[in-house]
Amino acid sequence: MQKSFKLQLIVISIFFLISGCNVANHGSFTSKTYQTPAQQERLVNLGPVVGESCQTQFLYLVPIDESVSTLAAINQAKQKIEGTVILADMIIDDTLSIQFGYSEQCISVHAIAYGSPVND
Repeated sequence: MQKSFKLQLIVISIFFLISGCNVANHGSFTSKTYQTPAQQERLVNLGPVVGESCQTQFLYLVPIDESVSTLAAINQAKQKIEGTVILADMIIDDTLSIQFGYSEQCISVHAIAYGSPVND
């Protein structure tokens, strides 16, 4: 009976440790919000971009990927078009999709990229 109690205690402890890994890194911010007038004159509209950061959770509790992060989604959106300096008109969306046996949480960033056009 003593071994059964210890095993239950270990299983419960592991459950709480693993479930603690499912912490999203939210934060609706941008790394650069001001441009000097000289910098603004050189920037052109490069087009719309989308960035996404997702985490899948097996059996709704065990995280498979890195935690979701607004900053990771913003950085991914900045890398979509070469020459991007800033993102404007940003929309940040958080979704949770629950399927049979797993769930997926995502942060999506939709924005307009501004920067220097790359000459080919």
